[in-house]
Amino acid sequence: MKRILTFIVGVAIVAGAVHVATVQALPRVIMAKVMSAIAGDAEVNKFVEMPLATAAARRVVRPSPDLAYSVCILDLSKGAVRVQVPLTGPYTSVALYSSTTDNYFVRNDREAKGKELDVVIVPKGAAPANVPEGTDVVTAPTAKGLVLVRRVVESAEAFPALDEVRKKGTCAPFQG
Repeated sequence: MKRILTFIVGVAIVAGAVHVATVQALPRVIMAKVMSAIAGDAEVNKFVEMPLATAAARRVVRPSPDLAYSVCILDLSKGAVRVQVPLTGPYTSVALYSSTTDNYFVRNDREAKGKELDVVIVPKGAAPANVPEGTDVVTAPTAKGLVLVRRVVESAEAFPALDEVRKKGTCAPFQG
């Protein structure tokens, strides 16, 4: 009886340790795969404009064919990064994700009230100086992550003009 109880306790301890390790590691592994699949060999802290989604070309699960995506892989290890996104109608949004898959910031064109979306992302424990008035300052929970910009594409004919505007967006080290 004592051997069975010892075995059960041992299995419970191993199961608990595996569970904790999985809960800690899995989000990071998932986000690393997502960042690699989305941006490939792209430079960090620089936007990549994704082609419009089709049934044949999918870098993420179920991307919307009505959205144009821009992605910036964030690396805050050398300091803050500034993201500036010009607006396009009828809808533009910016979302920030940590390396643990947490969505820690979202702003859309309606909240921006007609002005360019402008965000300085800082690493934990840092505070940049000389941030322009009207710029959002957001503290990232992790040093790595990504910025995802979504824009509604009203029609195939409207896409070239929207694409020109989205190419003017910047994701670059902040010089404050």
